[in-house]
Amino acid sequence: MTPKAFDKIAREMFSETLSPYGFVCDESDRSTFYRSVGGGIWHVIMPDLGSRGAWYDVKVFPCCEHLQARFRDRFPDELGIPTDSFCYLSQRGVGMDQDQFACKTEGGCRSSYRNTVSRLLSEVAVPYLSQFRTLRDLLPVIRNPLYLAIAMHLVNKNSESRLLVNQQRVRLEAVADDEDVIATRNLLDSLLAS
Repeated sequence: MTPKAFDKIAREMFSETLSPYGFVCDESDRSTFYRSVGGGIWHVIMPDLGSRGAWYDVKVFPCCEHLQARFRDRFPDELGIPTDSFCYLSQRGVGMDQDQFACKTEGGCRSSYRNTVSRLLSEVAVPYLSQFRTLRDLLPVIRNPLYLAIAMHLVNKNSESRLLVNQQRVRLEAVADDEDVIATRNLLDSLLAS
């Protein structure tokens, strides 16, 4: 299946399940579903087509717009995932286990969605995301060191969190400049100045 065909079908199928829970994909160029829960916290569900178009996985993660310097520029399709690889929807929950769902043909895609994915979204993904209402709620699941340093500083504002932010700032000095790196350095500088 081509990415364009997949996104068209995924938008339709996922919308049927996720719309009642307040998820939309209006700003997505693909089929990324999201909802805001206030305070800069977002819940994201992203069906992601495999490289050969025969299967897809579903990424499920909470995020916070205050953790990413270019959040608005990258929203919703190119966001960094604070939970890192602990974002895959599977029969066992949301975590590192990556279930792959059939989508080589439209019929196969619709069948796997109806038989498995729809239920996992309602029974696993939505309840998992619903526990994240504040940045403090996200802290235990953030695995990306940069996002964790920023989150800890925003929540705790103590010397330990300041040290973590400073370590990330020093680390970024060795990274080649691009828009993301420069914006992130500026974000870290503003946190250190506050």
